[in-house]
Amino acid sequence: MNVTDQKYQEIVDYISGDLILEESKSVEAWINSSDENQKIYEKILKKSLFVRWSLKSNQIDTNKELRKFENRLSSRIRYITWFAAAASIAIILGFSIPYLWNQYHENQELISANQIILPGKKGAQLILSTGKRVDIEDQTKQIKEKDGSFIHLDTETGLEYSKSDSTSDRLIYNTLKTARGNEFSMQLADGTRVWLNADSELRYPVQFTGKNRKVYLKGEAYFDVVHDKDKAFIVNSYDQEVKVYGTEFCVNAYSQEEIKTVLVEGSVGVRASPKSAEEKLKPGELSLADMQLGTIEIQKVNVRPYIAWKDGDFVFENESLENIMLRLERWYNVKVFYMNEKCKDFRFSGDMERYADVSSLLYFIQETSNVKFEINKNTIVVMAK
Repeated sequence: MNVTDQKYQEIVDYISGDLILEESKSVEAWINSSDENQKIYEKILKKSLFVRWSLKSNQIDTNKELRKFENRLSSRIRYITWFAAAASIAIILGFSIPYLWNQYHENQELISANQIILPGKKGAQLILSTGKRVDIEDQTKQIKEKDGSFIHLDTETGLEYSKSDSTSDRLIYNTLKTARGNEFSMQLADGTRVWLNADSELRYPVQFTGKNRKVYLKGEAYFDVVHDKDKAFIVNSYDQEVKVYGTEFCVNAYSQEEIKTVLVEGSVGVRASPKSAEEKLKPGELSLADMQLGTIEIQKVNVRPYIAWKDGDFVFENESLENIMLRLERWYNVKVFYMNEKCKDFRFSGDMERYADVSSLLYFIQETSNVKFEINKNTIVVMAK
């Protein structure tokens, strides 16, 4: 990448929205003047992966500075790149931009140690009412169920159920399972869309009959429920029940001890158990159900960290390293080993692409904290510096 320090700075300022109109046009003209320039710009913009890793106890509050930087972003650019964000902090730390660029590549190689751990991908296993198991990976097919309804399987668009002409009230169940390192989406017979995260399982009727639409979840799923005033949609996770009539929400039921439900739109009622009182959630609220005590705590939250996985991102907001590594274990299908238990309690905020090599994420955590990582085959070793 043959580009001057001045041009780097111009590109960074362009990305951050700090240039006046004439300066922006000049940078755009430079970008469009050659394929090489376009590649340089795209590498700075896309290689990024991304934004504001910060240990809360750092003497320099890089998180604060990066938030300022992010707020100045042009609305036409969705993400800050890591490089642009780091460049804004470089002035404070006294580093040159090419230095940061070189450090990123050199240190990323050290973390990886020639071990590449790829991100998860679309894939699932469908268990039919007969017990037959169908692996859904790089294929398109159609299956006929007992009641005459059709199931359309497509790796790209997901699973889709058609309505049946059958008048039977008998419930026929299918189960969709994702392994670690897989995700999948589907459309239920009523039109409700479901996004299933890694290491999750959803059991559901092929056709909804009776007074409600009830499904059973283990793991994590995002629901976009079709409105039906006569049939409530119910998500059962162990003993917790979420009752809705038409809304968007996410349920995290990986743990049998604490289940999280975050509401994006509409209104839902949450019960920690069939005998407990129902608690109503408003958009932007999170319920924490203690399954041992049968109690529910409601908090006002920023919903994005809880639902960003559906859109291909990781978003962490003052989250412990232990919780971050749990997410990485499921998505990258890896094991995590701690050489020092105190590392689990370090907290970070960050935003990055979910489909990147895991070493990219580890690099940003390592460079802004007192932890370091080594990758050995499919194991990530966490150590204190």
